[in-house]
Amino acid sequence: MKTKKKLIWQIFPSFIIITVLSLSAITSYSTSYFKKFFLINSEKELTIRAKLLRKTFSDILKNVPGQSHQIDIHCKNIGKIADNRVTVILPSGVVVGDSFADIKIMENHMKRPEISEALKKNKGVSIRYSVTLDKTMMYIALPVMDDTGVVAVVRTSVSVSAIDNEIKMIRNNILFALLITILVAALTSLYVSRRISRPVEEMQKGTVEFAKGNLNTRIAIPETEELSELAITMNQMAENLDEKIMDFKTRSMELEAIHSSMLEGVIAIDKNERIITINDAAVKIFGFSASQLKSRYILEIARHFELQKFIQKALKTHEPVEDDIVIAGDDELILNIHSTALYDSRNRRIGTLIIFHDITRIRRLETMHKEFAANVSHELKTPLTTIKGFVETLQQMMAANGIKESEAFLKIIEKNVNRMIDLINDLLALSKLERLQGGNIQLEEYSMNALIQTAVQNCSSNIKKKNMSVSIEYPEDITAMVDPSLMEQAIINLLDNAIKYSPEGKSITITVTKLGSYIEMRIQDNGNGIKKEHLTKIFNRFYRVDRGRSRNEGGTGLGLAIVKHIIQYHNGKIDVTSTKGSGSCFKISLPV
Repeated sequence: MKTKKKLIWQIFPSFIIITVLSLSAITSYSTSYFKKFFLINSEKELTIRAKLLRKTFSDILKNVPGQSHQIDIHCKNIGKIADNRVTVILPSGVVVGDSFADIKIMENHMKRPEISEALKKNKGVSIRYSVTLDKTMMYIALPVMDDTGVVAVVRTSVSVSAIDNEIKMIRNNILFALLITILVAALTSLYVSRRISRPVEEMQKGTVEFAKGNLNTRIAIPETEELSELAITMNQMAENLDEKIMDFKTRSMELEAIHSSMLEGVIAIDKNERIITINDAAVKIFGFSASQLKSRYILEIARHFELQKFIQKALKTHEPVEDDIVIAGDDELILNIHSTALYDSRNRRIGTLIIFHDITRIRRLETMHKEFAANVSHELKTPLTTIKGFVETLQQMMAANGIKESEAFLKIIEKNVNRMIDLINDLLALSKLERLQGGNIQLEEYSMNALIQTAVQNCSSNIKKKNMSVSIEYPEDITAMVDPSLMEQAIINLLDNAIKYSPEGKSITITVTKLGSYIEMRIQDNGNGIKKEHLTKIFNRFYRVDRGRSRNEGGTGLGLAIVKHIIQYHNGKIDVTSTKGSGSCFKISLPV
């Protein structure tokens, strides 16, 4: 892992490097500039002297021809006065005068570059090492002209080493100033770096406290505008975060209190069926401690096939799932289970929440109620049947003896006995359906036309009494998966209702159609209809729209409740539409 540096050791070296590079560049440029400046000035100075001397030597050569020693003496005098070397060279390259050297031992200068250039009537410039003087020299050569052409070359020179010494002295001074500047810059940059890094370090210490959870700590506000804004923002962030965490803790405690006090068992599991959380009520159901159940797989503590199927089904769907299961043990438990999908803040599925309702007592009470209703109905039916038999015998005996008044009373007794028998029969049928719970219904593919025809035949006597007609409409012989006896009972009940509550002479229409995966059967009457406020209640037990009329018609108030149970056991649906005064339409939808 790469070692991290403090901010000061990232800022300070940068300042030093920038300062050193800047001053080094300035020093290099200055040295180069001064050297160039001195060379140019030296060249100009030597050129001026050469021009001045050219006139002098031109006069000497013109007035005193062949007196080369006079030229040499004049050159040496100039050298003593001006501290410059002056040399005069003939076109043949022979040196006839020089400020410092003995002309007798000097070699021919014809091949010197500055001399060659001057003989071409140009100014010759050259910087090279002089063997004679053992120095690097700058040479300026100018031609001495007369009417015939170049008669001599005047050359002035100066030591470049002296210039180098001057440049070296200047460079040393600059380097000294550079060192002083770097030292001052280093101290200044160190101070500035500390000024910048110290507030940042203080803020870093504050953020470490924030990370530890000490959100009441506050960062000192630096003097720098940008850093002060950052410190204020971070303090505000810590304050807001502290408030949110406190709110979260409060809500968490509230939820934990609710979770613990719930009578229903609650278990949250992840996608791998591992327990995320579980409350006390669920712990009691499975007989383990909460510490034993946390992070364990649900099926480790509840090895139940139906529960396993339920959990797998719940995890595969995003919709709520509900079912009843029985947990065997010393005391058998009947649990109603409801699941809801769990999502995280990014709306990703993370698991499922399962709620267990202990409905053992409710189911036992329902069973007792159903058994009680069945037993009472059975016990009532036997004496009523006996009473009805004796009433019929008395009616026959009295009719034979011609006693008309008593016969009317016996008919009233018979009517009420029949009504009680119908009520008991409906109670027995409803009790039987409730005991079945849809589990023992034997479904088979059966003709809907045959069921309707049988139901119409069963109700034919009542149809004839009211002079009514029943029309059956179906495009083809449609079959459905039904329990024939139960479905026939449902159709009879609906048809009997239509007959009872329709005026004489009206018609009833039964229509069967196939709509995709469903079969739809409609029973339409032309009776008085039902008000809107009664439509949602007519399938309840003993509910009557018109109580007085229902008693007169002999209704028990259980017929539609029986129909509803039968259709539900067939996984179907029953609806009713009606308008007061315009008849009613009962619609049954059954899966194919």
